[in-house]
Amino acid sequence: MNTGNRTSPRRAAFAAALLVALAFALGFAEFVLIGITPAVAEGLGEPLTLVGDLVGYYALACAVATPVVALATARADRFKVMAALLAVFGVGNLLTLFAGDYALLLVSRMLPAATSGTLLALALTYVPDIVAKEHVAAVLGLVLAGFSVSSVVGVPIGTALAGPFGWKAAYACVFALGLAVSVALLPTLPRGSSARVASATPTLRTQLRLLGDARVLGTIAMILAGAASTYVFYTYLAPVLADVVGLDAPGASLVLLLFGAACVGSNLLSGWVAGRFGLRALPVVFAVHAALLALLAASLPAGAVGIANILAVGLLMYVMNSTVQMLFQDVARADYPSALTFSASLHPMAFNAGIALGSFAGGLVVNAGGLLATGPVGALFALAAAASALGLARTVQRRGVTEGCASEAAKLP
Repeated sequence: MNTGNRTSPRRAAFAAALLVALAFALGFAEFVLIGITPAVAEGLGEPLTLVGDLVGYYALACAVATPVVALATARADRFKVMAALLAVFGVGNLLTLFAGDYALLLVSRMLPAATSGTLLALALTYVPDIVAKEHVAAVLGLVLAGFSVSSVVGVPIGTALAGPFGWKAAYACVFALGLAVSVALLPTLPRGSSARVASATPTLRTQLRLLGDARVLGTIAMILAGAASTYVFYTYLAPVLADVVGLDAPGASLVLLLFGAACVGSNLLSGWVAGRFGLRALPVVFAVHAALLALLAASLPAGAVGIANILAVGLLMYVMNSTVQMLFQDVARADYPSALTFSASLHPMAFNAGIALGSFAGGLVVNAGGLLATGPVGALFALAAAASALGLARTVQRRGVTEGCASEAAKLP
């Protein structure tokens, strides 16, 4: 570990807080569109589902670019890669402010999308070099939570700004936050490579070996289906709240804020589930998630009952996160030490691929069966995630993980 940069607990805490803020900024840039989809569609004069597909395009670009960029830059100076990607992220967000048509908006969103996953992966690799060993697990969890917590503040803020000031005001906030975090973060980061990977020279072949591991492939499949299950519905949450539940703009903003709070609870629950039960709990979690999604078709027209159902979906949205991130890292440390950064990129890659799959499926579902059909279709994806989780738990039990909590957490009764 690089101890030279941990000169004081205060400096370490500040750097860790900035990594969490970076994760929040990345999530804000990705998810803000969910709350302002109707405003963007109206402003550009485009169909709602076409604008909604931007959520999927962003996630798909992130999913494709994340492993490619991580592999391509594995032997480059980590700090320089971080600085370059932050610059591209900022330029893309700035370009969005000048988007007057759908084509330019699409191009402008692909730039930050191509950098987001790798930036998050790099942030995770910096944590062991910034904080003391006994705090690494907790800070890793906070960084991951920062990404999803953006839906607590980011989406409602975007929705609130779009009302009186137009949808570009939301992206002005995205740009300002990204710039501020970048300027503050770079001077605090250690220079050079992580000490944990310094002894293992990464090559394309040694990194790609990770993708031949059944535990890794099973985890990717589970994340893909699990993320898709929620985003079939979540991509169209704003129009659901307006057109099905019948809420006005302030009411919809409040529900989006409460949904974000449920996502915070989901991240906290994720850590507890990972430590107490691990993989063996995830088949049950996804089965319950499937039931809640299926019930949305009946509960949403009922007003308050539907809102409670939405919040319950949010509470289960990120329960898998801590378990899967620890599993990826444990497998890499034990069997593929040169692929630590690449392994850190697999979680955002798979999750964003799931977002893309879910949002594209949601667009098809809305066009074919209306907004109420999104919940039941999401339930089918959740059932697929439950089956993947069950198979993964058995694979991990059979092959094992030699480090960390994942090996213990994966044990079946």
